[in-house]
Amino acid sequence: MRKKLLLLLSLGWIFNYAHRMAIPPLIPIIKAEFEISNAQAGLLMTSLLLPYALIQVPAGYLGDRLGRKKLVVVSILGYSFASAFIILAKDYWELLTIRALYGIFAGLYYAPATALISDIYSERKGSALGVFMVGPPIGSGIAPLIVVPIALALEWKYAFLVLSIMSAVVGIALMISIKGEVHKVKHAKLGIPKHVIGLSIMNFIGLAAFFGMLTFLPDFFVNKGRSLEEASLYFSILSIVGVVGSLAGGTVYDKLKKKSLILTLGFNAVLSFLLAKTALPLIVPILGLFFYSVGPIVTAYTAEQATNENKGAIMGFVNMMGFFGATLGPYLLGVLIDKLSYDKAFYSIPLMYLIALVIIGAEKKRISHT
Repeated sequence: MRKKLLLLLSLGWIFNYAHRMAIPPLIPIIKAEFEISNAQAGLLMTSLLLPYALIQVPAGYLGDRLGRKKLVVVSILGYSFASAFIILAKDYWELLTIRALYGIFAGLYYAPATALISDIYSERKGSALGVFMVGPPIGSGIAPLIVVPIALALEWKYAFLVLSIMSAVVGIALMISIKGEVHKVKHAKLGIPKHVIGLSIMNFIGLAAFFGMLTFLPDFFVNKGRSLEEASLYFSILSIVGVVGSLAGGTVYDKLKKKSLILTLGFNAVLSFLLAKTALPLIVPILGLFFYSVGPIVTAYTAEQATNENKGAIMGFVNMMGFFGATLGPYLLGVLIDKLSYDKAFYSIPLMYLIALVIIGAEKKRISHT
């Protein structure tokens, strides 16, 4: 039962990311159709990430109180239907509104899902969360492979309808195949301890860099003279290699704990600097190994800062702070690109990873509560 649950939760997380990351490879097309700037294109990510961030703590608490599996099913079916509405969007503002609705339902997923996995896998939570966190690289990797061919053959909006049908199937399978609640919390608490503040600030900066890179990486290569198809391929390579990085990150965390987080942030700072400096495609797969390893490491580390009663709330709070950063990252990077050009703007990404490294490196050692 544990393996089936982990598989379905991981599939739901994969499509959670596929929907949100379907926009970046389509940005050149969307910019041309709606005649928008890079900053406005960045807002297409911000519009979903802001409500996504705001719903994190309520999602964690409600999952603890009402049932984590139940809330995850609501999330999958909700974000599937919301994303399907994109086919009805007639202008830029309608598209922003629909992406915000998607962000609300998508935001109900992470906190209850990761808290549930952390509880049922206990001492092997890092490895299990490493499997779960293949969602970002696989979801981001398959997004252009699905949406770009549909956009070129039909119209880009139909790509979201296809994704919605695929993800809804996962939600229905989870609802039918896993009966009842797997783990129940007797006394759910909403309190957020002070010792997670530093971790939350680090996550804010780290996800600002992460989503800034993901949002504009295809357009970065297009700006460097690559075709849309070639740029989308590099985007997919980053994410596909990231599957290995995610699995390795969770396993390494079980052995090195906090040191694994410090190492991955350092490698991300160096590699993203080299990419901004040279724009060499060869750097992309190497970066992918470390780029996606941060997710399972941060998730496992966060789980160890909580008790069973407030785990959902803490997972939600740290992720909320991270996605406040993710909300600002794409927009601010878009503004920098408009004002400074890609060559200079992309240096902000390694700088953010370096700051995140300093913050988590200075944090005092905490005792696990799990």
